[in-house]
Amino acid sequence: MPQTKRILLIGNYAADRQYSMLRYADWLAGALTAAGWQADLIAPEPRLARPGVRSGAARKWLGLVDKFVLFPLRLRRLAARYDLIHICDHSNAPYAFMLPGHRISLTCHDLIPIKVLAGEVAGQALSGTNAWLQRLIRFSLRRIDNLAFVSAATRADFVRLIGPVRGAADVIFNPVIGFGTMTPDRARELITAAGIPADRPFLLHIGSNLWYKNRGGALRLFDLLHRMAAPELRDALMVSVGPLLADSRPEGSDRLIVVSEPDNALIEALYTEARALLFPSLDEGFGWPIIEAQACGCPVVTSDREPMRSIAGPAALLIDPDRLEQAAQLIAERWRWLTTQRQAARDHARLFSAEAATTRYSAYLASVAAGAAREERCR
Repeated sequence: MPQTKRILLIGNYAADRQYSMLRYADWLAGALTAAGWQADLIAPEPRLARPGVRSGAARKWLGLVDKFVLFPLRLRRLAARYDLIHICDHSNAPYAFMLPGHRISLTCHDLIPIKVLAGEVAGQALSGTNAWLQRLIRFSLRRIDNLAFVSAATRADFVRLIGPVRGAADVIFNPVIGFGTMTPDRARELITAAGIPADRPFLLHIGSNLWYKNRGGALRLFDLLHRMAAPELRDALMVSVGPLLADSRPEGSDRLIVVSEPDNALIEALYTEARALLFPSLDEGFGWPIIEAQACGCPVVTSDREPMRSIAGPAALLIDPDRLEQAAQLIAERWRWLTTQRQAARDHARLFSAEAATTRYSAYLASVAAGAAREERCR
């Protein structure tokens, strides 16, 4: 039981629709409370950028005011009541400037935009407000001593792009949150209700249209597999979970079903019934869909890159996302092996339990508190 028990968690702006980060902050607040902390979660509210604001540009600028002008005023008043402040997402690192003298820690999920800003990603660039915001985040991260990272790859990126960690540090894997208990009957019921044919096999991809998610690559990979006419995939569909596609009629669209903004129950149903998850991401900080799928017994095909390689473990099939024809050939050749990995995938996902992550976070935050107490005694 930690001696310092009062902790304020700073979550994400709901209007930004970063659902995984919202779910993560809710989980962390509940987990720390169960572990004996007095954990309260606060997040900026959409006071100006309300749904009635029709202009996308206006919503963006009003959202920045909500997050970085109005919210910090409230945050600074509340912070004095707590022993520790933990920022749940590195994109909110600028709040550190509003909290002078407090014991601050932060979870760093990925530094992909900062890699782009640093010129490390060929063909990608940031401009305007996005570049300004990433510079602010990078500058703010240099101010924070205590950091948790969701993967060793993210920690390595931080040391290279930001600098060494000066205070408490740990790599704490993201946990599986709420996936892996659905029965096949319930999964098929939800899939049918969503308008997806339950009598046809399907492959699954989950991800946005951001370049590094490689959504187009996943669809191309499916099309290549279909052309190879593997008996197990001859009648297969592709279910792509994410926003509307940038290309309204991609190749093979008669075999494609796009599911936008599903609830967690439908996502779990899709993981449970999919023949495999195609996750040929070009870069990630962690790769949450990998372990969510595995927890549901869904075999995973993902990129032979870090951190995906380490997160996916031995039950996954690793491919080169830049060589899709070669990847499709490998999947076709090893398809029978992949379909035998359902139980191995479940076993691997148990390494990412919520209980394990809670224990690591509680110990990490206790070390943050201990370090802060030592510094205060030395003053």
